[in-house]
Amino acid sequence: MGTEHPWPPFYFERDGEAFVPSKLTRNPWMRDAIAGGPIAALIGAIIDEAGFDPAFEISRTTLDILGKVPSVPLVPRITALRLGRQMQLHRIDLLADGKAVAQSQVLLVRRIETPVTAPAFPYPLPDQVEERQFLTGASMAGAIRTRPIQGEVRMPGRGITWLSMNGEIIRGVSPSPFVKACLFSDFGNGIGSATKSDEWSFANLDISVNFLRMPRGEWLLIDAATEMLGNGHGLARSTFADALGIYAYVSQTIFVGKSQRAPDFSAA
Repeated sequence: MGTEHPWPPFYFERDGEAFVPSKLTRNPWMRDAIAGGPIAALIGAIIDEAGFDPAFEISRTTLDILGKVPSVPLVPRITALRLGRQMQLHRIDLLADGKAVAQSQVLLVRRIETPVTAPAFPYPLPDQVEERQFLTGASMAGAIRTRPIQGEVRMPGRGITWLSMNGEIIRGVSPSPFVKACLFSDFGNGIGSATKSDEWSFANLDISVNFLRMPRGEWLLIDAATEMLGNGHGLARSTFADALGIYAYVSQTIFVGKSQRAPDFSAA
């Protein structure tokens, strides 16, 4: 982990109502911007702290990147869009210098007992998989550990890996499995990329996570692949699981362009 970053490493530090980004949030494509993973994780942490009605459960989160997210303090603004008897919808804006740079919606559904039709779980459990380095950067100064099952980062093709994270999104706050899942929701286009990063860029433009239930435990799995049809964008789709089974599905719209340089993950 070295001496460059404190331990546990963190992405943001609270300053009043603002969240000040650390160096670990740096976007690998643009040095003066914040990467999608820390943005998604911060949204998750804000949702966790929002105090939404506990009778409702999160069923979907979305994230739209509204342009370059600069490396400046970010201020959240939460707006209730609908407060119904069976569902609630809230919007979260992240403001940089008063301008909205990212926007999320969180859909909550009233929790009741219903029939179970669980998806099949075709993966080895995390304790059955050897731990080794998989991310080749973007490891949050060593806080993110991996137990890969299939594929290689920066090589095209489907990727499957278990991930564990013992860093902090907000300094001094231990993140929940939900917040960690929000962080990992940005990883699919890298873990299951369709192109080589030194030839084509594949930055994500949005993230949508459909939760069947909340994640549990230390190790969370991503099974990701990206599809493109030669017209400038693609779709990365991921299955998310924990040791108890599949809990969510994730999609990311990918902007595809000729790479000017390989992404630099060295700060993370």
